[in-house]
Amino acid sequence: MRRSAVRRRGVAVAGVLAGALLAGCSGSGGEADGDDVAAAVSAEAEASASAVAGEGVGAGAVALSPEGLEAVALVDGDVVAGGTVTAQVSDRDFPNAGTVAAAKAVCTPLAAVQAGSVLGAPVSVVRRMWIGPQETSEGDLGADPSEKEVATAALDATTSFVSLASYAQESAAKAVMAGIGRAVRECAGGFVYTVAGKDRVKTVKVEKTGAPAGTGGADEVIAATLTVAVDGVRGPVRVVVVREGGTVGYFPATNPASQTTGDAFTLPAALIQAQLTQLAEAG
Repeated sequence: MRRSAVRRRGVAVAGVLAGALLAGCSGSGGEADGDDVAAAVSAEAEASASAVAGEGVGAGAVALSPEGLEAVALVDGDVVAGGTVTAQVSDRDFPNAGTVAAAKAVCTPLAAVQAGSVLGAPVSVVRRMWIGPQETSEGDLGADPSEKEVATAALDATTSFVSLASYAQESAAKAVMAGIGRAVRECAGGFVYTVAGKDRVKTVKVEKTGAPAGTGGADEVIAATLTVAVDGVRGPVRVVVVREGGTVGYFPATNPASQTTGDAFTLPAALIQAQLTQLAEAG
């Protein structure tokens, strides 16, 4: 696929995760002040990091420099798991860290991952988009497909917004994972979040899922399916977060067709395996 075509599809799907999902949700009131939420999450992260350090583990990892992190990131233009990796991303694809706030502070780490952001204060961050192949073609729809079926088939491509974040100490990366894990457990009934104080998003359910195949060698893996309500339709967002030493890889993913129909979609394990393999080579 040509780079221009990849980029057009990437921007369109990015809108679903970081924009269209937001615009489709409405409501008011009951949300904590963004500064209060940020302060609570920061305090929790510091406490978690202190607790981890107090146990005498993970204090000595050396953070990857921006150049080092770039060297182990998925390569621009590579074909992985049938989709294409692109490094041609912008801030509109990935909200800045700290701009995502959930009404329940404990849910903010998961909300941030869902929105495409990273957590904490990493030393360096590298971002990619993985744009999957179109899963359904018009030829798969039978002899006389409806206009809606044809339109839905055209949207049936998964995109993952991949971020690698390297932290100054392994304990900080562990604290990030601890916050996400707690959010998955305590926010199963859903949560509401905003980005930069606007664009209210309603996640109605969080379900922890098994780690993707082939990720057993990672230091930590968290996987969940989030159900998001948009314009009266409930559809899934997939989230996988992995830790390798002091580096955390974030893999939120969406499929516009699934958001339209509510059907499940697959985030290929081979995508996460490919990134883990390159991280492991960094030692």
